[in-house]
Amino acid sequence: MAEYKAIHGFTVQNRTSDPVGKGVAGATWSTGGNMNTARSDLAGTGTQTSALAIGGATPSTSAAVESYNGSAWSEIAEMNVARNSLAGFGASNTSAVACGGRAPTVANTEVWDGSSWTEVNNLNTARFAMNISGAGIATSGLVSGGDSDTGITESWNGTSWTEVGDLNTPRAQGSMSGQTNLNAIVCGGPSGEAGGETETWNGSSWTEVADLNSGRLSAGMNGTTTSALINGGETTTQVTLTEAWDGTSWTEVADLSAARKDHGTSGHSSTSSESLSFGGKAPATSFKNATEEWTAATITDSIINTGQVFYRSDTGDMKVTLNVLGTGAWATGGTMNTGRQSVGGAGTQTAGLIFGGGPGSKTVTESYNGTAFTELNDLNTGRASNQHGVGTQTSALYIAGSGATAVVANVESWNGTSWSETTDVNTARALGGAGGTSASSFFAAGETATANSGVNEIWNGSSWTEVNDLNTARASVASTGVLATAGFIIGGQPGVKAIVESWNGTSWTEIANINTARKEIAGDGTTSFGIVFGGVTDPARSALTEQWNGTAWTEVGDLGTATGGMSSGSSASGFATTLGAGGSTPASATIAASFEWTVPQTATNSTITD
Repeated sequence: MAEYKAIHGFTVQNRTSDPVGKGVAGATWSTGGNMNTARSDLAGTGTQTSALAIGGATPSTSAAVESYNGSAWSEIAEMNVARNSLAGFGASNTSAVACGGRAPTVANTEVWDGSSWTEVNNLNTARFAMNISGAGIATSGLVSGGDSDTGITESWNGTSWTEVGDLNTPRAQGSMSGQTNLNAIVCGGPSGEAGGETETWNGSSWTEVADLNSGRLSAGMNGTTTSALINGGETTTQVTLTEAWDGTSWTEVADLSAARKDHGTSGHSSTSSESLSFGGKAPATSFKNATEEWTAATITDSIINTGQVFYRSDTGDMKVTLNVLGTGAWATGGTMNTGRQSVGGAGTQTAGLIFGGGPGSKTVTESYNGTAFTELNDLNTGRASNQHGVGTQTSALYIAGSGATAVVANVESWNGTSWSETTDVNTARALGGAGGTSASSFFAAGETATANSGVNEIWNGSSWTEVNDLNTARASVASTGVLATAGFIIGGQPGVKAIVESWNGTSWTEIANINTARKEIAGDGTTSFGIVFGGVTDPARSALTEQWNGTAWTEVGDLGTATGGMSSGSSASGFATTLGAGGSTPASATIAASFEWTVPQTATNSTITD
């Protein structure tokens, strides 16, 4: 073994502390200016230096509004409708929305323009005790939950409210924040209990994530789905507890100076590095006018390169900085010009390629730039496949598939501009799976003219060679893999299967099954990390997504729409970002939608033990 000092070109830092990549180290609460009127059950909007305190209970129901400039509160124009237990959102003290509340229970919505309040379109569902405050700005907001423990979520577009996907856990007196109607986090409640349940919103659906360390209700909150702060609230009594969210987990940080619940928080901060907590009550009959300001210390020692090895001279540990992948979520992407199912896909979430598909045998090719689809030159041979594509947006293969009247062996090569016919596979088939690149790939499983197949073929850039078959013949599978020598074949038919087989370049080995058997399923990733999503459980379409961590499959955030016969357009980049496109829901309805999967990544410092 080489001595440590002899490993040339390998730099190891000597440190007395771990590098810091993110967090709120050194953050504290400090005293801010007092409100003019003590109150609870109010809405808070804006930022630490530009906030509004709206309505509330004094204990009488109030229409009063106060503006904060970073040091002092000023009384400004009142709302048209006095109320408490309302929701509010906005980016500053000059632009905000207030909605719902109890006066008694109302659906009224009012908009603040910096000088006056104007009544606009009501909520669809009148309610109070919505998740404390809301998420967004005056032209793009979100509110959820409410009295009687509802999961109802409504989205504001600057003019009107639209009901969207319900919370997974109905709740009242929870906490919520976010910057638009496409990004929100909610926690606490439910059922008037001190719960820790946390959910994040991606613009189309809610996903359950890690719970609070200390469940509570009626707490204040600010931030986003990747960086948020919750403070105060009630467990069995009013508390000072503060926790910071980093996109993966909650960490307890410095407490408030004084316990409070039903208080206001400036909720539009883009991080957990600043917050403003004001008003509320503690005990239940004592109304507060105090303000506290949260400020996180500036992090100057940031991680530059993950993979950096360093030596802790104070502890004698050798450590390495790693990226840890959290739980991903789906968001709605662009719409294809031509709706279809069983399409081929290649490329990445921001540089994708979608081609072919059914019903029938289409020749359409479209590229994706992360926002919109553009039609490109057609295939030479129209066909539907289902995950027969490999490669990138500029260099891809479309392998076999179902032609106009029968399964075909045709293979076409894409050069970034046009398709060219190249060497056929040895066994014509449709509904198989592939992995690798346009120069080196495998193509396994599928449906021949007469039966489901376990055939596996290897591409070397010019020809196909049949190698060892799968253990279980099948079709309508998902596949993963960015190498010709490492990939998965997942699920399939006949029936619906949960079987997963791993390819090592020589043979297939059965590994852990997916949790829910499916056919017409899509997949993306590698043999170490990946996902499968959508599919058919027979007869129903599925929205299920499962994530592979190298050992086991775990159910994570569902697709916004249950869909079978989708393509994955990110097979060249692993599963941290994935583009799923096309499909059918139900069987007779092809779709043009696409969905974007994104996994948050967190840097962590890990001790090297071997």
